[in-house]
Amino acid sequence: MSETLVSISAEETLTETVLAAAMVTDTTWALNVSTLAPVIVTSACLMAQQAAAIALRAAGDIIPAQAGATELMLRAANRERLPAPFTLPFQSDARRAFDRMVAARNSYMHPRGEAWQIETKTMGEGLMTAVRIVRHLIIVQPIVPDLIPQRDVKEFKNNLQTLDDFGDFYAP
Repeated sequence: MSETLVSISAEETLTETVLAAAMVTDTTWALNVSTLAPVIVTSACLMAQQAAAIALRAAGDIIPAQAGATELMLRAANRERLPAPFTLPFQSDARRAFDRMVAARNSYMHPRGEAWQIETKTMGEGLMTAVRIVRHLIIVQPIVPDLIPQRDVKEFKNNLQTLDDFGDFYAP
């Protein structure tokens, strides 16, 4: 049997991650939030990382092979790496919320045989921060115009709003 390469563009990876996260939050409303919280947290970190990597690459920045989530946000917030007006506004409150969510994601992705936990407020704040990151880099001030095909923009924005609403419910 010959091997087949599975390939997906950076843009498709971002849109599919946002879609999957929105679908999970829709499902979670009907379930106990702890059932799918790890997937929501992981997806939120991933979609923010994808948006930052796409923007940075388009600006000519070289993304390290194993760049951390917060490292990518800090690069996108640096005007020398991502020039104005594309520069990500990533103030200290956003960084703290994102860092806490990344720490929870890391504890889930690198299990130690212990129960996984995250405060719902931390999850909500982190999710809303991730949505703001994606909105800014992909919708509000995109360095790559029309990254999301026009036919998909409404659905993409609706999915981001679903995630934002979910986050706001847990971190009003």
